[in-house]
Amino acid sequence: MRSIVLASVAAAFIANGGVAVPAKAGPADEMMAADRAFSAMSVEKGRRAAFLAYMADDVRMFDGGHPPIIGKAAVEAYYAKHPEGAGTRLEWTPVEADASPDGVLGHTRGTWIFTAKKKDGGEAKATGYYVTVWKRQPDGNYKFTLDIGGSDPEPAKAE
Repeated sequence: MRSIVLASVAAAFIANGGVAVPAKAGPADEMMAADRAFSAMSVEKGRRAAFLAYMADDVRMFDGGHPPIIGKAAVEAYYAKHPEGAGTRLEWTPVEADASPDGVLGHTRGTWIFTAKKKDGGEAKATGYYVTVWKRQPDGNYKFTLDIGGSDPEPAKAE
C-alpha cells in the first residue's frame, strides 16, 4: 500500500512540474500548484515557452499593453513579433485560488515581477498583479483560459 501512495505522490509531483501538491489536494490546491509550476517554467525556460505550454487553445489574454489577444494561435503570432529580450525574467507568486464545486473551473490571483537588463548594464523592474482562470482539461490537468494582468504604478521619482 505504501508503494502505491508513494507512486501517486511522485506522479502528482512530476505532473505539476516538480511542485508539491498536498496529499488531499482539492481543485483550488491543484490550481495553485499548476500556477506555481507555470511560474517556475517561465523562470527556467522563458515566458513564451511557459505561456504556450499552460494555455488552452481558446485562451483570452488581457495585459493592458495592447488589445486583448484571443486564441493560442494569435498568442503564438504575437510572441513571434515580440520576442523576449536577453536577460528578461517574468515570475509570479499566486496568493489565493478558488474553484467551482465540481473542480472544472477556478482562478488564481497573485503578484508578478518582471526584470530586464538595461542598456547600461543595470536592471529594470516592473511589478503588478494578475488573475488567471483555469479549466480542467480532459486529461485531468489544468490549463488557463483567461489571463488578466495589470501593472503597479511606477514610484514617484525624487526631484
